[in-house]
Amino acid sequence: MPDGFGKYDVYAVAGSVYCHKDSNVLRNKLGIRDGAMLRRIEADISAARQTELVENPVSGRFTPSHLCNIHRRLLGDVYPFAGHFRREDIAKGETRFLGFNQIGEKLTSLLSGLRAEHYLAGGDRTQFIKRSAYYMAELNYIHPFREGNGRATREFMRLLFLRNGYKVDWSAVPVDELLQTMVESVYETARLEDVLNPCLQKDE
Repeated sequence: MPDGFGKYDVYAVAGSVYCHKDSNVLRNKLGIRDGAMLRRIEADISAARQTELVENPVSGRFTPSHLCNIHRRLLGDVYPFAGHFRREDIAKGETRFLGFNQIGEKLTSLLSGLRAEHYLAGGDRTQFIKRSAYYMAELNYIHPFREGNGRATREFMRLLFLRNGYKVDWSAVPVDELLQTMVESVYETARLEDVLNPCLQKDE
């Protein structure tokens, strides 16, 4: 079943190359042209893939390719663009995400920084949450994919948390609160730190 996180529509800034002509429905492998139906089926399929990833995660070294492979696993059954960086500028409400022509460079730089920080190993819980919020917020701002960024980011972060001995339970906070916090994280991360705190528990 859908996890409820995909409520907010993302709009192309200047007309989407990913949609059927004269439509806001994304081109998809299922041949669906009804937007509501596509959202339901996509959510069900990606939720099933998320469940599978708990037992069979995408291995990698927290690189851009690792993130792309996660996205492909989540949405590859639905979209031909799964696992590929978007090729258009997009916005959500008043938030305009990073320009598409900067995604590769920015993401590489960000994740090189994560590697330089030894994937956040060695710090106390407060510092770990602070830096986790930073990387999660930056991934949100980069928004590398045309659809499914939140799901790919949460899975990427889940693996980072596990590497550091933490389990994450996103249901520890209301869905709407997490969504609003992610919107705000583009500008500041203090609230995201507060939201992450109850979601993370040491993996005994």
